[in-house]
Amino acid sequence: MPRALAAGLLGGVVAAWGLWIDRSQPLPQGSLFAALHFASLGGAALGAAYAWPRFPGALQRLGLLVTALLAWRVSYFPIMVFSGHIASIAEWIEIGLGLPVFVYPVFLLAVTTIHVLALIAATFLLKPPHALVPVVLVPAFTVALLVSFSTFSDLTLLPDEVVAIDEPVPPMREAVRNPYLPKVTAPGYAFPQRVILVAAGLTYETIPESPWGRTVKAVLEGLFDQKPNASTHDRVLEHYLAYHSAHGLIGCRDPAACPVEPAPAAGSEAPPAPRAEAAARTP
Repeated sequence: MPRALAAGLLGGVVAAWGLWIDRSQPLPQGSLFAALHFASLGGAALGAAYAWPRFPGALQRLGLLVTALLAWRVSYFPIMVFSGHIASIAEWIEIGLGLPVFVYPVFLLAVTTIHVLALIAATFLLKPPHALVPVVLVPAFTVALLVSFSTFSDLTLLPDEVVAIDEPVPPMREAVRNPYLPKVTAPGYAFPQRVILVAAGLTYETIPESPWGRTVKAVLEGLFDQKPNASTHDRVLEHYLAYHSAHGLIGCRDPAACPVEPAPAAGSEAPPAPRAEAAARTP
């Protein structure tokens, strides 16, 4: 199949899947989990397909496939977070221009596109087109590596195991202040965790005041306050909880008029309860 056709089909499936998630109430965690993996692995596979002709030998192509899987594992969570940021900016632009609001189609298309670029960039480390390319790419992948493996408990095969959420969904809330940057110099953090704090702190400051985006930001702020020292796997779960909390705001056009009542617990009608410490992940 020609790569351009494969890219078009992948983009179409991802966008349609995202539109279905947008319109689903409540947010279907299993479908979102599957969509993120389909979009990310599909993007990595497409990036490998574009790089394939540059690696003619069997051993070279084996190295390319191993590199693709490693690049996917290292970049999954950073790309997930950044794609959510892109979706919040798109939401803000759509509202400002009076356009229909799409969150998860943009989110998932961003995941796919950035994984394509990340995989191609990773192959440039194997065969640099210019001597200066590794000077740029090595620091970028190093940051992604530190973010993805911030504690020893993150040394797992999969970057995301949250197939279902057992914890109550936090209530929607207003953002108060950037909780991350003040902790960068606080005691008790490993160096990779400080890298996450810097990245999260800078992202916090650039999330626009759109209903879905600002609520995701605010809920993440509250979850961080509850558990300021955590693993990357914990932060993945927190992002899912924030997406669930903000899901009812997709399509709301006026932040002042959007509902702010607590969201129901995932999979139940029980009201939200204080956050449990145990991570809701499959074995």
